[in-house]
Amino acid sequence: MNIKVHRGLDQIGGCITEIWTTTSRVFIDVGRNLPGCGELSTPKEEEQLVESIFASNKKKYEAVFYSHGHEDHVGLFTYIPKGVDQHMSEGTKVLLDIKYSILLDAACKQVEELQKIDGYDEEYSLAMSQLADADNKIKHLNHIDIWQRTPPRQEPKPIVVGDIKVTPFFNSHSIYDSHMFLIEADGKRIWHTGDYREHGYMGKGLFPTLRKYATDIDVLITEGTMLKREDKCIHEREVSRKMASVMQAFKYVFVLASATDIERLAAIKEAANSAKKPLCVCSLFMKKTMEFFTEKESKLSKGLFSFVPLFYSDKLFGKLKRKGFTMVVGPSQLDRVLELKDKLPEEETLLIYSVWNGYYKLQEQIDITPKYLQFHDMFQNVVDIHTSGHADKATIKKVIETVKPKEVIFIHKEADAKL
Repeated sequence: MNIKVHRGLDQIGGCITEIWTTTSRVFIDVGRNLPGCGELSTPKEEEQLVESIFASNKKKYEAVFYSHGHEDHVGLFTYIPKGVDQHMSEGTKVLLDIKYSILLDAACKQVEELQKIDGYDEEYSLAMSQLADADNKIKHLNHIDIWQRTPPRQEPKPIVVGDIKVTPFFNSHSIYDSHMFLIEADGKRIWHTGDYREHGYMGKGLFPTLRKYATDIDVLITEGTMLKREDKCIHEREVSRKMASVMQAFKYVFVLASATDIERLAAIKEAANSAKKPLCVCSLFMKKTMEFFTEKESKLSKGLFSFVPLFYSDKLFGKLKRKGFTMVVGPSQLDRVLELKDKLPEEETLLIYSVWNGYYKLQEQIDITPKYLQFHDMFQNVVDIHTSGHADKATIKKVIETVKPKEVIFIHKEADAKL
């Protein structure tokens, strides 16, 4: 078995790892570069990169596996050549389908509105481009194979690609239904972690899984996002406790968080319950992801991952102004939140910033995605309460000591990062 890391050795995200034998090869993740990480490239350049990688070292049997649905791991899936099978978890596919379907509907509505107005050629072209892009992604998603998460106390089943076996194992990350992989061929065993952590609600299975299945490993390929960061990785339970504490002091609470991070959403919900504040959303995407999480995980989690938020509308404003609320929002709701915030007393309103603080602290991130800073500066009262979706240095060290591989390859890390 051979390994080539096309991208990820010296940057966070944009991961592409190739593993092959004489007759077969698999790729783990084919991702788009994150803003501020790796060289900026146009869609055409990204397409050419994928074409070049797949044109060389051709094998009779080929497939791509995606560890999870973040763009830096799955973002180039539409460029994979026809005839190459693609595999992702059921949850990953559903989340992507929800996202692209909403984008498609929004683009369709915008096109219809602009068709009624003269003099908006540039906006119309952009809307048509967004419509075509979302439609193209949905069509490609329909051809991707899925695996179901292995039920508790059952043995996982491998997916066979020629003489390579790939077995997915569920793990905790800052997006739902993330997985790591055992790759076997030629009497060799590789363990690819994808992105992972121990300090999420679902992270308790990390080391039992490694002890049972990550045995006799020749090469461990592990992410190293946190190797140069000193961030304190508190458990999601502690995130929830901190949030509940500050929610008590304010009547109106907005929480900036990811719509696809089931564990953070659960932490927010539990905090809102403790503070006796109704949980609200104003994003259709967040509403739909919460419905999906509830359908799939409510019973298994004994209600932890059960979400029944109020979907905000102007009709609810009077009631919520009297009672107070906790509203989970994303950066795309900036204008909506500004409109609502301006109707509320500043001294009683709080923003809990619950995403990576680099988005508003690092100038290169601000230049690319300014809405995070705009959100942060829009409020008089702001508190950062967050924990990483990635393993800290201590957890990475413990993973290596548990697996005891012959060799270790760090990916998804900065160029000079070391353990």
